[in-house]
Formats: sequence, structure tokens, C-alpha cells
Amino acid sequence: MPQAIKLSPTITVLKSDTSKPLDASWFEATFWEAQPAPDKQNKALIGTGNGRGKVWFIDSQFGSFVLRKYRRGGLISKFNKSAFLFSGQENTRPWQELTLLETMRELQLPVPKPIGGRYQIKHGMYQAELLTETIKDAKDLFDIIKSEQKDNIPWQEIGKVIKRFHDNGIYHSDLNCHNIMIDQQNTIWVIDFDKCEQRSLNNTWMQSNIDRLKRSLDKESSKHQQFYVSNEQWQAFLEGYRG
Repeated sequence: MPQAIKLSPTITVLKSDTSKPLDASWFEATFWEAQPAPDKQNKALIGTGNGRGKVWFIDSQFGSFVLRKYRRGGLISKFNKSAFLFSGQENTRPWQELTLLETMRELQLPVPKPIGGRYQIKHGMYQAELLTETIKDAKDLFDIIKSEQKDNIPWQEIGKVIKRFHDNGIYHSDLNCHNIMIDQQNTIWVIDFDKCEQRSLNNTWMQSNIDRLKRSLDKESSKHQQFYVSNEQWQAFLEGYRG
């Protein structure tokens, strides 16, 4: 369970990794822009990206991290991009995701190491960020499928890993080809556990997870000419999943 540090009536920092000198500034991109990289030649902030929120990539003297700002999706995001109704700390997005990540790490599931989170309350709403450790030398499945390495993807092993999550009751609300990563040792990782949870075992939600992953593959295939997953590859995934 994260350690909560209330810095003011409106700002709370959540610590999962208590060995780091974590404070509120760690959740600001401007802080990392001013920090040196380990080689002292560059800045610690090395890039940005977009997923289910705004993302910053950090390589610092304290370690390598991914900083994510929680964002809303769907129609509501057109007039409210990042504010959520505050109904208690344990209902905040960073508290729930950090707690789940800690649980999964205890279960020895391949997920990023949680570092911490922050939420700020204003007028009964809150905004929040999450900090996790970078998975070293890893690429997401989407990029690998589009690359020359596509024929070497261990689909059966991916299926086995997803089954491990399901056997432990881990429901991923957005299982797709961007949230599965493979490092240079061919270790499979799963990332981005916003709005995910640990559930009672049930074939219905497990199958819906698999269906969601297949839809994401089909969707990307229709959008990108270089993106293609053969029926044989998908069957290898299912064989790994079913054992």
C-alpha cells in the first residue's frame, strides 16, 4: 500500500518506493527539464509521448522513469481533460494504480516498478500523476509488429503471460498491442493499469480481455500497411494462453 504524505491541504504525494527522495516536484516536467542526465551532458527529460494520458520519459541521477498525467477519454475530455471528482484518497487513480502495481509485483507478475504518485484537490476535483520505473530496452508490441523483428515475436509466450495475469484475477481494462512490451531478453511485460483491478476469477471478463486485444490488433492492421498479424500467429497466442 502506498505511503501517503500530505504536503498541504490540497497536495498529497504517494510513495511506493520509499528509497527515493520523492517530493511534489518529481511530478512536474519542468523539474526534470532542469535536472542533469547521469552523463551530466544532457537534461534528465529525454522525451514525451501520448497514451491514456500525457507521458514524459526521464533518465536521471535518481533512475529512469515514466511520468504520466491522468487524462480523461471520450466525449467528456472535450471540456474536461484532466479533472476527476474527489471522493476519498483510496478512490483516486494514482492510489488505485499504485496499490495494484504493488500487489502484482508481490505476485511476481511482469509489470513496471511503482515509484509514486501525486494528486492535487481544487473545488472538490483532483488532478493526478503517476511515476513508474522505465522497463529497460523494451519496445511495445505495436512497434515490433511494424518492424523487421515481426517474424520473431514470441506469440505463444505472450499468451502464457496474459494467462498468468488472468489466473491471478488481474483485469486489464485496456489490453492492447501498445500495453504489451518485450525487452531484449524476450521478457514480456504488461503496462498501463489505470482503471484496472483484481477480480474474482470468471471466464466472461477473461474472454473479454482476449477479445479486446484481438480488436486492437485488427484495428491497427486496418490503419497501418506494415502492421499485420497472421492467423497462425494469433493461434500461437491462443495456444500459449490455453496451455
